[in-house]
Amino acid sequence: MSAAGIGSMTAALERGDVDEAARQGALAGPDTVEAALGSAARATVLAGIASAPVVEDKAELLPALAKVAAGPDRRTAIPAARAARQIALWLATHELADDLAPADVEAWRAAFAELALARDHFVEVRVTALATANALAHATDPAALGFDQALLADPDPLVASEAKSLQ
Repeated sequence: MSAAGIGSMTAALERGDVDEAARQGALAGPDTVEAALGSAARATVLAGIASAPVVEDKAELLPALAKVAAGPDRRTAIPAARAARQIALWLATHELADDLAPADVEAWRAAFAELALARDHFVEVRVTALATANALAHATDPAALGFDQALLADPDPLVASEAKSLQ
């Protein structure tokens, strides 16, 4: 099932049907989507990224998305960061599920906060990681900032501007 799910997700993406790739990923489930995110094939990773925000138990895909977002491939890193932000914003507006521990959410927040601080990453990833860390912090504490205040004065004006807007 896992290989067939990944195959159908990837095939849909290769046809240019991102919605169908996401639908196939949602049907296949979070384990299959996580496997797709760890693939060496860009199309498979992109299919996993498209699926991540719509799959059941999507929050548990945040570590895999952080890993892809921290990677060297701009074409997967930026969409992975955006998918993670979408999941984090969803988490911030819903009550935590019983199977999600606040400590897990904090670990995910820390990973994205660290990514936002990493000046060697694409600025789009850093800005999106900043928003993700902020949203994840709000999932457990609506008053929390979620990221290092040093980002308010980051040398990159886009990062500093985003940090200020989230303050």
